[in-house]
Amino acid sequence: MIEIRIHGRGGQGVKKSAMLIARAAFLNGYKTQDFALYGAERRGAPVTSFVRLDKNKINTRGYIFEPDYIIILDESIDHEMMLKGIKKSTKIIANTKSHLKNECSVDATNIAMKIVGRPVPNIATLGAFIKVSNLFSLTDLKKAVDIELHGKKLEILKKNIQAAKKCYEEVKC
Repeated sequence: MIEIRIHGRGGQGVKKSAMLIARAAFLNGYKTQDFALYGAERRGAPVTSFVRLDKNKINTRGYIFEPDYIIILDESIDHEMMLKGIKKSTKIIANTKSHLKNECSVDATNIAMKIVGRPVPNIATLGAFIKVSNLFSLTDLKKAVDIELHGKKLEILKKNIQAAKKCYEEVKC
């Protein structure tokens, strides 16, 4: 089983990131499970989402304490808290301007701002996650975005996919 934990703030697309990962994995034959943990349900409050993927039925329920991947959408959240339960094999993908040892990093907020016109890093950061995890492709992400965000402005969706592709190309590990 592959377990993923996503950290960010309300309004950054933390929950939507989990949904998109689960959808893209589902399109590749995985059984999936995604859910979120909200504190104060308001814009800017810390939010954590969880994703489980497996080729077999997923019977496990509950939070993910020792993830295989940690995706950080907002570097202002307490880093030590986000890294709780880290294993030697855990891969960290961080949306940040700086590069920390043992983490993969990309400035997804800046890329999203330049391409999409809004500082919402979720889909952009997923481009970096795809490159690091190699679980599915950018094409699968595009299909997931088309399904999950159906009815949204087509131009904005295309720009988000462009931002994801840019993050895929620019992620540093």
